[in-house]
Amino acid sequence: MSTRTDFQEILKRFEGISLEEVNRASLMRRKDKKYLFSLQHLSELLTLVYKDYRVLEIDGSRSQHYHTRYFDTDGREMYHKHHRGLANRHKVRIRRYGSGTLHFLEVKKKNAKGITTKKRVKTSGMEHAVLLKEEEFLASCSPYAGSGIDSAMENEFRRITLVSQAQTERVTLDYSLQFTSKESGEELALPGIAIAEIKYEKHLAGSPLHAALRTLRIKPSRFSKYAIGMALLHSGLKQNRFKSKVRKVNQLNQQYQLTLK
Repeated sequence: MSTRTDFQEILKRFEGISLEEVNRASLMRRKDKKYLFSLQHLSELLTLVYKDYRVLEIDGSRSQHYHTRYFDTDGREMYHKHHRGLANRHKVRIRRYGSGTLHFLEVKKKNAKGITTKKRVKTSGMEHAVLLKEEEFLASCSPYAGSGIDSAMENEFRRITLVSQAQTERVTLDYSLQFTSKESGEELALPGIAIAEIKYEKHLAGSPLHAALRTLRIKPSRFSKYAIGMALLHSGLKQNRFKSKVRKVNQLNQQYQLTLK
């Protein structure tokens, strides 16, 4: 039985939750903790927590497809701010949720206290023209204008969304990651990695998912899909601070590929 089949079967054990209920538990201002690990551990992780969370189910599916387009300046200012670890940095993206037509222009900001704030507005699609129509929104939550940024990278993945029984914590589990450079057209698939993110308001203590990850000896690991994706696709970008993370991503992916032979 394949790893994917394993965890899809385990997802059936979870109690389901609707999108409307998930939205009520949405944490637009939150702290977050991320974990990078091999896809091989996903089944065991889900087995440890299926009684503690409900899983988002849409049209009978308990994992959803996400498609994201990231925007940046010509000089890749947002990438470099992330690389330098600067506070009050931003990401600007348009994300399509699921396989339908639901799109949002989203601006994420991380402040000096490590708190991430996300603001978003519904859009009609993913084209750059959307940014020009939403100049007022961009100006209200970022230092960037639509005319000053353009597409830098696209990213696709599948996501499992879990919500704690008390609805005070959300967990996302991303896998089947793919990246495409808008500059060169190069594509990169990473089928062997998974990324867990715990979104919480105040304290991580008491999180069943955090405890399960510790049981599996999976440690917290900062991970930005945009920053690491760009580093993987563009070796010419400054990436000294990302080298160990890029190396780990490649190592996990290669190890997973060997298990398939």
